[in-house]
Amino acid sequence: MGRASKAGRTRIGMTLAVGMLAVLVAGCSGDAEEGAAGPHTVSTPAGDGGGMTENSASGEAMDRASVSGEAQGDAGARNGDSSARDLSAAQLEDRKLARSARMSLRTDDVDAAAVEARRIVSDAGGYVASERSRRDRATLTLTVPSEEMDAVLGKLAELGERKERQVTVEDLTDQIIDVDSRVASQRESVRRVRELLDQAESISDLVAIERELAQRESELESLLARQDALRGKVAMAPITLTLRETSADDDEDDGGFLGGLASGWGAFTALLGGTAVALGAALPFVVLAGVLAAVALAVRRWHKHARGTAPAPAGAAVPDSEA
Repeated sequence: MGRASKAGRTRIGMTLAVGMLAVLVAGCSGDAEEGAAGPHTVSTPAGDGGGMTENSASGEAMDRASVSGEAQGDAGARNGDSSARDLSAAQLEDRKLARSARMSLRTDDVDAAAVEARRIVSDAGGYVASERSRRDRATLTLTVPSEEMDAVLGKLAELGERKERQVTVEDLTDQIIDVDSRVASQRESVRRVRELLDQAESISDLVAIERELAQRESELESLLARQDALRGKVAMAPITLTLRETSADDDEDDGGFLGGLASGWGAFTALLGGTAVALGAALPFVVLAGVLAAVALAVRRWHKHARGTAPAPAGAAVPDSEA
């Protein structure tokens, strides 16, 4: 009996020990699961396989986040550049630009090229402002709409060999804004003076107000004329086209020292030619005047000689011979 009871107690103690051990193991495993599921990540040793998996996953997530951030940054930069370009284009469209151009061409047939240039300008809605031609060259001043200038220059370049092309742009935005503002102010001033004119009660007031109104209306007309001129320079673009034959010498260019010398010599010879023509026209009158002057001088001398040799009168005293 004593051995049996002692063995039973031993088995009971072992059972209790195993149960307590199981409870402790279950508690530790529960704490580990709570730590993994909590807001803070528990770092595990590098030797643990689970720790390595968690770190690599986190690294990949961070890499993906950084790549996504860089992609978003590049997209934002591209969007910013596009917006800047759009803004610059919008600002450029709002500017009031006056454009002009010069072009020099070599061609085999100057007259035919000039006719074709006039046709190109007419088709573009422009006109020929002036034209000057001589033996082997022609200079045309063409006026076309500003938006058609580039297209017209391209077509004109096909008429021959291009030797020179120059495009000039002048920004008139500030001047136009200033003139527009002054026109609005002057119109308001004229309106107020007209109201005062309706309220005039005496002749003197009426005369003074009419004088002031006339002065302000004159200033308004001047501003309106300047406004039209500025807008006309923006709307239309002048093109100076010089056509020369292929066989013409380069020294005959209109620019530079030689061009100035040629222009001066041409003016000098033209002056001499004009003087010669004037002298030729006046020469018959000069000869006639000289003949008349010679006749008058001869007649005068004859009268003077006749008076000196005329006989003395009959009643005149004769001097004494003895004296």
